[in-house]
Amino acid sequence: MRKFLLLCIEVEETVALIYRQLALSTNVPGELKVVLNELANEEDNHASQLRFALRFPAGTVVVDKSIDVTAVNALLIRAKEILAIVSQEQLDTRQTIETGIELEQNFIQAHIGNSLEFKNIEMKKMFSAMAQDEKVHIQKLYDAKLRFL
Repeated sequence: MRKFLLLCIEVEETVALIYRQLALSTNVPGELKVVLNELANEEDNHASQLRFALRFPAGTVVVDKSIDVTAVNALLIRAKEILAIVSQEQLDTRQTIETGIELEQNFIQAHIGNSLEFKNIEMKKMFSAMAQDEKVHIQKLYDAKLRFL
């Protein structure tokens, strides 16, 4: 479980870095930069929430079950690849939005593949809220696609 949470934290932090790097591009409109920075801040908040979950003693938060980290590992690898790309080149508006959508869709899939059963009601609420945030992120990016493309 701890390994899974640590991987999720690293993914969230990497995605936040990607959004911040994309927001630095001179090729995207200022209003899109605001959206990207908001998404980065929300990803950082998710990482903080996951760090909080690490503070609970093993076995007190989730029902014991084997967690498959394959999907999260794959997402982390892809996020690092994207971070390397966006750190070296400035994407245009279309590429920026499509990159964000890819990341959010993959992250939702990774969560669906590892749905957890929480013992603690507050943890259930927190992770449920995070899942809803990811859906909102995708909607923001689709809205940006309609608006800027």
